[in-house]
Order: sequence, then structure tokens, then C-alpha cells
Amino acid sequence: YMKFVKWITKDIIHALSLLSYLGFLIVGNILLYIGIYKLIEKYFFKSTILFIVLVIIGVISGFYNAYVAIMRK
Repeated sequence: YMKFVKWITKDIIHALSLLSYLGFLIVGNILLYIGIYKLIEKYFFKSTILFIVLVIIGVISGFYNAYVAIMRK
């Protein structure tokens, strides 16, 4: 048990928290754009191309926000 605890430092905890934050940020953006598509699909029309476009926008937005978060820290 003590060997395991030795390598857990403040820097490792900080890196893991940043990594999990970035993961939630990217996945959250993608899910947001999928949610927007679901609203469009429910009230207006259904389109596979629109779904793909919104997912791509979500991925780009997620990675951009992750980049901004990394550069800010």
C-alpha cells in the first residue's frame, strides 16, 4: 500500500484532474450538439447530413475549448 501511495504526488493529481476536465469538456460539447440536433429533429425535420455536420462542429468546438483551457492553465 505504501509503495502505491509514494508515487501519488500533487503534480499527478493535478494532471489527472486536468485530463478528466478536458474529457468532460470535449464529450460535453459533442453531447450538446447532438442535443441541438435532437431538438431540430423533434420540431422540424430529420436529416442525417445535419446530424453529421453538428457532430463535427461539436468535435471541433470541444477540441478548441480544450485547447483554450490548456493554454490558460
